[in-house]
Amino acid sequence: MAGLRSMFKRFSQECETADQHQEEALQTHYYKATFDKVFEEVKRFYSSPAYSITSVSKEHGEIMVQKKSKPSMFLIVTVVSVRPFQTAVDIKASPEQMIVSGAYPLLKKEIESCYHMLGQQLHLADK
Repeated sequence: MAGLRSMFKRFSQECETADQHQEEALQTHYYKATFDKVFEEVKRFYSSPAYSITSVSKEHGEIMVQKKSKPSMFLIVTVVSVRPFQTAVDIKASPEQMIVSGAYPLLKKEIESCYHMLGQQLHLADK
């Protein structure tokens, strides 16, 4: 049954992080930094030619991004200040069009690349 579930997950059209996610790589990441610092690092990461920031709402802590290169996808990055010097980042990704071989692995890889870059620039905090 678990094999069947993982096969269906591969064809899921969205991938999202959460505090209690079953996959450790997709659990919410917390950083020892202020909201402004983390928000600016996320914006800096997505300011490359491969991406286009379509909307920024600092009041809501959301950055909406369109990935231009193949496979094109839409991402929503949410930055939330949990405590002073502890900021959480959640990411939701969905493809722009159907991916025949399954979108989930590509979406997961995209989320992991953002978390990896943030981990190089910021220190991880405990939950």
